[in-house]
Amino acid sequence: MPSVSDGGVRIHYEVEGDGPAVVVHTGAGGDLSIWRHAGYVEGLRGYRTILIDQRGRGRSDRPTTVEAHRMEWFVEDVRAVLDDVGEESSAFWGYSSGILVGIAFGGAHPTRLRALVGTGGLRLRNLNELPPVDERSEVELDVARGGVRHEVDARMAAENDRFPDAIDENVRSGDPLMHALDGVAWLAWPGPRAVLERTRCPILLLTGEKEDLNRETERTVQALPTARMVRIPGVGHLGVFYRSDLALPHALPFLQEHAR
Repeated sequence: MPSVSDGGVRIHYEVEGDGPAVVVHTGAGGDLSIWRHAGYVEGLRGYRTILIDQRGRGRSDRPTTVEAHRMEWFVEDVRAVLDDVGEESSAFWGYSSGILVGIAFGGAHPTRLRALVGTGGLRLRNLNELPPVDERSEVELDVARGGVRHEVDARMAAENDRFPDAIDENVRSGDPLMHALDGVAWLAWPGPRAVLERTRCPILLLTGEKEDLNRETERTVQALPTARMVRIPGVGHLGVFYRSDLALPHALPFLQEHAR
């Protein structure tokens, strides 16, 4: 299985198909296999789909310090994978907090990001505008709550929905410590506002009707001249991902125009 080492952390990835490159990146839960389970690899035929197990997930290494989970490392993991597969630039499709990795990657390496697709909601508030936290206490609290399992349970209750079994099992099996370290480490990142306001690549946001009820994603898009949003009816944050039959008809024309 292909992998690349970045800062001593081994990052596992897989490549499917031929054509323009598209990196797909998960968010707080799940490894690269959830993109297969949801039908995206098949749906992206005609593209060279690069699936990444982000650090702490799947077959990638699981570093156990907050410092090893800073956003800068996630960005450089994407760069290292693109270098390893010989792609100078790529489109990027992120789910949930994976959108933030795409945004940060574009900020750090603007010539290497052709287009960004985001599945989920997005707000312009910078993460480091939040009150300071005691990192150790926050990590311990999130682990005690069960990590991503707690987050998925809350989504299920709010949206009256659940992932299909294969995705649900994969996401819930994630290491609670990795989820906690990500959440705390990313608070030090300046956040999307600092990057998006100078981003010029085309952006498409696919947001579920049942999520982001305060409409912050709409306000974000209005502030970005290169961005547009599609509100997917009848689904929330879970369904907007696993219902690839609803997402792909919007994403494929966008990629056809901007990723080639």
